[in-house]
Amino acid sequence: MTSHSVGIRSLAVSFPALIRTNNYWYETFPELAVQQKPKRVRLPRPSQPICNDGLEIWSQEVAPYLNDPFRGNVERRVLSPDESSLTLECRAAKEALAAANLEPEAVEVAIATSLFCAPIGLGHPSALARQLNLHCPAWTLESTCSSALVALQNARALVQTGEYRNVLVMVSHFGSNTVDDEDTLSWSMGDGAGAFVVSSLKPNQGVLGSKIVSTTATCGAYSHELVTDVQGVPRMRTQTGENASMLAETAVDFVRTCCQGAAAAAGVSLNQIDFFAFNTPTAWYANVCTRALGIDPQRTINLYPRYANIGPVLPIANLYHAARSGKLGENDLVLVYTNGADATAGATVMRWGDVALGTMPAPPLSVTPEQEKIHLAGANSSSAETSFVHQTETLSREQLLAAEPEKRRQMLETYLLEWLSTTLSLPPNQLTPQQSFASLLDSLIALMFRSRIETDFQVQVPMEKFFGDNSIAQLAEQLLNQLALANLVELEKTSATTHEEEEREKLSI
Repeated sequence: MTSHSVGIRSLAVSFPALIRTNNYWYETFPELAVQQKPKRVRLPRPSQPICNDGLEIWSQEVAPYLNDPFRGNVERRVLSPDESSLTLECRAAKEALAAANLEPEAVEVAIATSLFCAPIGLGHPSALARQLNLHCPAWTLESTCSSALVALQNARALVQTGEYRNVLVMVSHFGSNTVDDEDTLSWSMGDGAGAFVVSSLKPNQGVLGSKIVSTTATCGAYSHELVTDVQGVPRMRTQTGENASMLAETAVDFVRTCCQGAAAAAGVSLNQIDFFAFNTPTAWYANVCTRALGIDPQRTINLYPRYANIGPVLPIANLYHAARSGKLGENDLVLVYTNGADATAGATVMRWGDVALGTMPAPPLSVTPEQEKIHLAGANSSSAETSFVHQTETLSREQLLAAEPEKRRQMLETYLLEWLSTTLSLPPNQLTPQQSFASLLDSLIALMFRSRIETDFQVQVPMEKFFGDNSIAQLAEQLLNQLALANLVELEKTSATTHEEEEREKLSI
């Protein structure tokens, strides 16, 4: 019998016992802590008006975090040596089944999505099924940080057909072991697992409408490669990729497209939504989504200070804590939005049922309710948080190419040094063209720097040029070479076009 009232019946989360605070990096990598000591960072205005309000929203909401050396990271849960991804996943699944009052025999399909699980491979749904004593089909589904939402959509469809009654979905993220602790990306990586049971609910409850789109525009935002550790054990290493800036440039468009589309599919307006659960892979992501949709910050939640980036587990954790705290109750309308880089972005509108919850995870060590509140930086452009935004000197591609060849290098180096001096609030005499970026830039500042250069000079610069031992002098040399080559190509095209026009005139005569 086909059922149209299908949704989440129970929900559970599971986190490692180890809570890692920022002190870990100060104590273990003091040289990194010194490099990233707090600076009064300024956010320069672009050399031309921003026509993309999405990028402007992103930039304004990022701005308050630039003066925090850890970019809004406070705590993250990470696997200890005596824990495993399988242990956490099984614990979440068992709690979800117990909360739903279901025995393993009642589960007819299991869907697992394990991002960065160990051992490296194609996921381990069969191992999970065996540990849980399940006797049903189990398979892997993966869509990076949108995996939980995509799995919900698939599970709902399976139950709606009437072929299955109960689907168990298990979602996990174990990013802490994929990043090097010396890389500032490690500050944002947390571990965790979640699980939920999808079944028929009361009439008019469950999933009402969804909108899922491709995020191929963000391909290459992260790079992943297989490496071996000091013991020779293979592991995946994640780093900021060449196309990371597209995460910022597309964020607002994706959240608007998906959320408005899901609301339309559900036959409701965004104003009717009682609660929004956004994925929060950065400290400011909930702010960006809130502003993009023009909603009241009280209608959402931001758990980033508590858990950091837990990938596809974020929507499960947000829903769990919202329901546990009373922000989300039975028959409330809830919209869940996720964005998976190089995969999919999606939104789902649900009428929340009488969802049974698993055990409450351990509380944070030092995160305060105030830190988890959403304060929109762009709400008042004259506020103290955004008052440091100001104008810097500009240099365009046309100005640079119009100058004498022997003067171009000095002009370009001066421009680049001035941007760094202003943005990092460093005296100009502390910067030289030969200074390496390793002591100056983290991934967020590097993205801003790259975006400014590409906007002003209309060239693409590999992200790797802003890290390690690369310097202003080397960057300037590459930019000059790229501009010279681009200018030569344009001249050749112009010359060819002129020649064709002259030939056509001759023929017409």
